[in-house]
Amino acid sequence: MSGVSSGPAKVFDDYEEYLTQYLEGAKKLAILLDYDGTLTPIVAHPDLAKIPPDTKTILQDLSQVPGVFTAVISGRNVNNVKEMVGISDIVYAGNHGLEVSYPDGSKYVHQLPTEFDDQVKTLISNLEKSVVRDGAWIENKGASLTFHFRATPEEKRSEIESTAREIIEKAGFKVGNAHCALEARPKVDWNKGKIALLILDKQYGENKWQGDVKVIFVGDDTTDEDAMLALKGNAATFRIAPDVNIQTHASKLLSSTQSVVQILKLVKKLLKK
Repeated sequence: MSGVSSGPAKVFDDYEEYLTQYLEGAKKLAILLDYDGTLTPIVAHPDLAKIPPDTKTILQDLSQVPGVFTAVISGRNVNNVKEMVGISDIVYAGNHGLEVSYPDGSKYVHQLPTEFDDQVKTLISNLEKSVVRDGAWIENKGASLTFHFRATPEEKRSEIESTAREIIEKAGFKVGNAHCALEARPKVDWNKGKIALLILDKQYGENKWQGDVKVIFVGDDTTDEDAMLALKGNAATFRIAPDVNIQTHASKLLSSTQSVVQILKLVKKLLKK
């Protein structure tokens, strides 16, 4: 990750004092969250990634607090992540921000190249011919595509991953790294950072939220780093990480999705003061 500063030595779950100070006197709060690996643990298949009841309850409670705005920004298809979370009055961004669904029924859809549909068909065909085997499979999310190889035997993963990466790049897509998966995204200048800023601008007015609204962002993957970088200096950002030595733009590191639940509970407690 170019330009990432490792900063001072970090430890896991060192957030209580930091958040308490950050939220002191807060009148407005925006909570932006990733889904897979953040609100729910990474599992063998995306369909199994159900949001834990405790997490959903606290998220729902916070969405009802006056002055609190909530959005989930996911790599999933927007309708899928909306269904998985199941809270009606929050904002959902899918496909890393290429599509957004608002509680009032309005939508945002990022402009894609005119040849995009044909490119997707060609890419799927080429992947199916070469690497859809040994447990590897394709998830077509409309505005993007994910090639999963978590179920592939470890000794075959390296070859399948490198071949899939080459196919995706030759098809004219950007390749993103995920947990035992590769994401094929259209070559447009758009990411989780840009959609986070757009969502905040739409909610509070263009650039009017900076300095006036407290923002919390939590994610676990490289795609979330775009949001952490875009929000730097204007948000408390957290990354769930496999080890403390990871390079990240996040303010603090978290050890697991359970830490996210604890952060949300702490936020609710602090807002009551």
